[in-house]
Amino acid sequence: MSRDAIESVEEFRDRAARWIAASLPGWEDSPADSHALQNLLFDNGYAGIAFPREYGGAGLTLEHQKAFFDEAAAQDKQIPTTYGVSIGMIAPTILDHGSHEAKQRFLPPVLRGDELWMQLLSEPGGGSDMAGCMTRLTRDGDTFVLSGAKMWSSGAHESDYGLCLCRSDWDVPKHRGLSTIAVPLKGNRRITIEQTRAASGVLSDFCQEFFDDVPIPADNLIGEEGQGWAVAQALLFHERNAVGNIGYGYLNGRRTRGPKRMFGPQPAAMLLDAASRREVLPAVGAMIVDTYIESIVDPLTSARVMTGMRLGTHQGQWGSLTKLQSTVAAQASVRTALAAFGADAVIWDGDEPRVDSIGTAWIGSRGGTIAGGTNEMQRNIISERLLGLPREPAADRDVPFNEVLRNRRKA
Repeated sequence: MSRDAIESVEEFRDRAARWIAASLPGWEDSPADSHALQNLLFDNGYAGIAFPREYGGAGLTLEHQKAFFDEAAAQDKQIPTTYGVSIGMIAPTILDHGSHEAKQRFLPPVLRGDELWMQLLSEPGGGSDMAGCMTRLTRDGDTFVLSGAKMWSSGAHESDYGLCLCRSDWDVPKHRGLSTIAVPLKGNRRITIEQTRAASGVLSDFCQEFFDDVPIPADNLIGEEGQGWAVAQALLFHERNAVGNIGYGYLNGRRTRGPKRMFGPQPAAMLLDAASRREVLPAVGAMIVDTYIESIVDPLTSARVMTGMRLGTHQGQWGSLTKLQSTVAAQASVRTALAAFGADAVIWDGDEPRVDSIGTAWIGSRGGTIAGGTNEMQRNIISERLLGLPREPAADRDVPFNEVLRNRRKA
């Protein structure tokens, strides 16, 4: 379909607004089942709005997608809340690098919400060196065999598939010996999944996985064998965009059920009241002002980048900029709430952990500065890929990976 034949964003917004008003429940209504909502969007042509029709999408653009979710937010309507990784990160990565058959097989059930996906990237002892991957993928005829371990994998215990970065060639430099494959997780007896207990005392979404010679069809490979680093980079690109609320990851219009974000006029007024009651306003007033300013600047920055993506003026790693800004601002906003509320922010009645308290929100805010690449990594990406500054040196970049391992053992 030519671009001229695509429905204009304005026409689409008007059509979507009428459907949203008539079809979606409000946030003040009883919580709707996220799967049922995603099915509803898919069946009416509002899921995968920017994905091609042949893979289950609506065949429109990211501007149309943004218009839909902005309209849902403006009407205060519920939208699915469990598909940010599957649809905002994994699906566009498969669209970028998957074969035609892989796209036809995997994308429609993802867009419909029938399958949950997550990413299998980090490893025990790996730190931020994702290219130093040790999880082994060995070809055995028409199948691969997967062995090793991953960790810090969000939602693995509830997911149907994981997109896994693994090492398939140990005789070439580390970035060139990687492959990416779709791993069936649910009910797989050769995979052990353990949830991690969070600092709040409850079992978290973070998991660790152990792969015991898991057989996987060769057709599950995403991208070419040995080209896994390019696939992983695409996945991280879409993840940063999603965290920064741009691109395919723009799926919520900044509105979700639960405790209100410490942004905007209402929360700012709440912080002012708390600080006044505790007579600490002179000390924290500037922090509250900064929090309010960030609440205005943050969505404006995302909107500017998305407009630049549409016009072609903002190509590349702009998601790192929006991710860095949003995670720093989110952490600062909870720090401001701690200062304004004092002990009331960390004390509650009863013995059970309060996961919706300001104190636990403060603990959780650190996760946003780590997930999808630490803020330090984002600063490196911004400096090197957006500002054109020299790249950091790496002694092992062109050394075969098995030699790197031998050198480590000798050290």
